[in-house]
Amino acid sequence: MMKLLVHALGAWFAVEAASGRYPRPVAVGLTMLVSRLGAPATAFAMAGYGLMRLKEAGAFEPARPRRRRTVRTE
Repeated sequence: MMKLLVHALGAWFAVEAASGRYPRPVAVGLTMLVSRLGAPATAFAMAGYGLMRLKEAGAFEPARPRRRRTVRTE
């Protein structure tokens, strides 16, 4: 369980670094750390980055209610 937590935490830092939160040298260092953690951390980082991109695109926002058009019949 502890290994999973370490991989998830490393991946979270990598995703935050990729989003531009940290300066470039720190981001490169965090990326190197995640690559040393191995495949589970890399998989978590890729999933986290994908979710971050979907969130930025508005995929998790509630849909706006559609207005129905009235059809005129004469």
